[in-house]
Amino acid sequence: MGFVLSALLFQPLYPPRFPVSSLASFHSHLHVDVSFSHIMSDFQGPRIAIIGIGKVGAAVAYSIIHKQIASEVLILDLKEDFQDAQVQDLRDSTSFGISPRVRPGTWKECGQCDIIVFTAGTNQKAGESRLALLQRNLGVIRGGFEKMAPFKEDAILVMVTNPVDIMTYFAVKYSGLPASQVFGSGTILDTTRLKDTIAQRAKVAPRAVHAYVVGEHGDSQTIAWSNMAIGGIPVDQVLPLDVDEKHEVAEFVRFKADRLNKVKGETSFGIGAVISSICTSILLDERHVLPLSHYHSDYGMCFSKPAIIGRRGIVKSLDILLDEDEQASLEKSINKLKTVAYATENPEPAIASRL
Repeated sequence: MGFVLSALLFQPLYPPRFPVSSLASFHSHLHVDVSFSHIMSDFQGPRIAIIGIGKVGAAVAYSIIHKQIASEVLILDLKEDFQDAQVQDLRDSTSFGISPRVRPGTWKECGQCDIIVFTAGTNQKAGESRLALLQRNLGVIRGGFEKMAPFKEDAILVMVTNPVDIMTYFAVKYSGLPASQVFGSGTILDTTRLKDTIAQRAKVAPRAVHAYVVGEHGDSQTIAWSNMAIGGIPVDQVLPLDVDEKHEVAEFVRFKADRLNKVKGETSFGIGAVISSICTSILLDERHVLPLSHYHSDYGMCFSKPAIIGRRGIVKSLDILLDEDEQASLEKSINKLKTVAYATENPEPAIASRL
């Protein structure tokens, strides 16, 4: 009946589609469309929950809303007044085009969403050690997991809280979800910055650059120069860089967030776009290859390497062939992460002093 109604709406007003006398018969069937609308109102499409709605969480929410990939976006923050204000502000942006419903969510509701994006965390206090901050953030995520449990069976948990590799490791450990359904944003933003930097030097579009940053999302990250290509051609044939130039690029990418933070206090637009892109890849089962922080059983740690991502999370972790120096750098990065993870749960003065 809906089809008939749609067809009628697009007919010219004159001459009539059918005699006026038949309208009574037509209207007698409109109850079919009413019941159909009722059914559609109960339809539940993909739902995404965002835990933590500060500057990063808000940027993630805004980007997801305007990607139009979910039917509902649930917002949860530890500060309820702030949460409600952010929800109202985000709702004001949904009046244009097709947008999802945006509303506050409970812990239990968030645990039943298709994707849970966890950005919540605490800021470092004056004089507080990095280890103490890690322990407090671990308390935040463990408390959140306990309130959301049990999670929806096929839920995907995306960690954004920093240090993301460590938080992803503990999310795998304490969420109760399969490791393939838990991963962090990892070095995808670092990789994006690397591609943009190389693209500017080579005067090509960033999407023409194929490159990865692997290991930690942080100071010990490693650029896989030996795998880098521009338009499928090895980078050395298109943009030859000497050792000093490669070091300059690496340092620029490694400390870009620090430079931006000093000027504007935070970086949120890039990570917002990154997370909405990840959510799209999940919900549409796009099977994109992205450098995400995920669990590697042979190392017992989460760090970034390329992985195929789909509706079930990490479909497959891909090995990337590195040269000797790159592999040594990656191993060093992994060992650093393992030390930090151990010290977070087992604080000992000798270990803590090195963090």
